[in-house]
Amino acid sequence: MNEPSEQRKALSQPDFPLSSELDRCFRTALDEKIFSGASLLVGDSEKIIFQQCWGRTRSDGIPVDAATRFDLASLTKPLVTTLLVMQAVHAGKFGLDDCLASFFPAGLVPLEKRSITIRQLLNHSSGLAAYHSFYLELIEIPERERAPRLLEWIMRTPLQSRPGRQSRYSDLGFLVLGTIIQSVLHDPLDVLAQQFVFMPLGVEELGFVRLIPPSNPTITPAFPSQPGSAFAATEWCPWRRRLVQGEVHDENAYCLGGVAPHAGLFGTGQGIYSVLSHLLGAYCRKNQAALFPPDLLEHFWTRANADEVGTWVLGFDTPSSQGSSAGRYFSPHSVGHLGFTGTSFWMDLDRQVLLVLLTNRVYPTRKNEKIKIFRPMVHDLAMKAFYAHSRH
Repeated sequence: MNEPSEQRKALSQPDFPLSSELDRCFRTALDEKIFSGASLLVGDSEKIIFQQCWGRTRSDGIPVDAATRFDLASLTKPLVTTLLVMQAVHAGKFGLDDCLASFFPAGLVPLEKRSITIRQLLNHSSGLAAYHSFYLELIEIPERERAPRLLEWIMRTPLQSRPGRQSRYSDLGFLVLGTIIQSVLHDPLDVLAQQFVFMPLGVEELGFVRLIPPSNPTITPAFPSQPGSAFAATEWCPWRRRLVQGEVHDENAYCLGGVAPHAGLFGTGQGIYSVLSHLLGAYCRKNQAALFPPDLLEHFWTRANADEVGTWVLGFDTPSSQGSSAGRYFSPHSVGHLGFTGTSFWMDLDRQVLLVLLTNRVYPTRKNEKIKIFRPMVHDLAMKAFYAHSRH
C-alpha cells in the first residue's frame, strides 16, 4: 500500500523548471476569469514533484491552498465507480461481460437493453443516452424512493444506438453501474469507496458530501459536510437559486443526496495523487501489496477497437490523436478523465508521470468554455517542465 497521504505532501518548488511560466499562465487565467481558483500537481508513482495553488475559492472567498476541496464532478467515475467495479471483478462478484439481464428482473429491463454488458457501460458503448435532466421530476419524489425511480426512468429511456456499436459518453450508463455495485457489494457508494479504496490507501482528502442522511443509522458519512469556505465554489445555480459551495454541482447527483456514481466526489490534488500513484505503482509492478493486480489494471487500461469505443478504455479515457485535452506530450499509452466543473487528471503509463489539474471553471456560470484552451496549454507546459526536471 502507499504511505498515508499526509506523509507525501509537497509544497510549490521554485526550482521546478518553468515554474515561473506556469505561475504566469495561471495568473493570466485568473485575470481572464477562466476560474476563481486552481491547483496543479505533477508527480510520479513515488512522489509529488510539484504542487501549487492559485486564486480564491470564490471572488470574495479565502485563498485556495492544498487543503481546498474541489467538486471533482465526473472524476467520480474513474476514482470511485470504476475502482469499485475492479474490486467486484477481482473478488469474483461478476464478470465484465455479464449483462443487465443478470442483475435486474426481466420486467425492469426492456429487451433491447438486456444484452448491455458491464464492459459496455464502462467504455461508454452501451447505447444509452449521454444525459437527461431527470432532476426536474426527481426532486418531487420522496428522497428514499428516488434511486429506484431513477433506475426505472433510465431503463425506459430509448437507446441512441445498438449496444456495442458506437461510443457515446454516458452518465446514464454509470448510474446503472452504481446500482449494480451497491447491490452486489451491499452498501452505499460512499461507504464502499471508503472501505475498498480510501481507507486502505490512507486517503482522507477524497469523499462525498452527503446531503441526505443514510437510511441505515449505523452508517457514518465517510466525508462529513464542512463549512462552505473549505470548498471551491462552483455555479450560481438558477434551479437551486443559490451559489453552490460545499454541495455537489451536478443536479441529478444533488437529487440523489450528493452520493452518485457519475458525480459527487470532492477532493484535493493530493487525494487524487494518492490513489493514482498507487495504481501506477501497481501497474508498473512496484507495489507487492497493491489493491489490484497489474494484469487487471492492464486490462482496464488497454484500448479496444477504436471504431467501437473511440478513445475510451474501461472507466478511463485515453488521449485522442488530435486536439486532446491532454495536450501534445502524453503518450498514446496514457489514461485520464475530465470533470465538467473544470477538473482533470492524466497519467502517462510509459513515462510514469501524472498531472492533476483542479479548477472551478463553472464559477459563477457554466457558460465559460475557456478551459478548453487553457487545459492543454497547461498540460504541455507542465510536461515540458517534467522532462526538464527528469534530466537533472
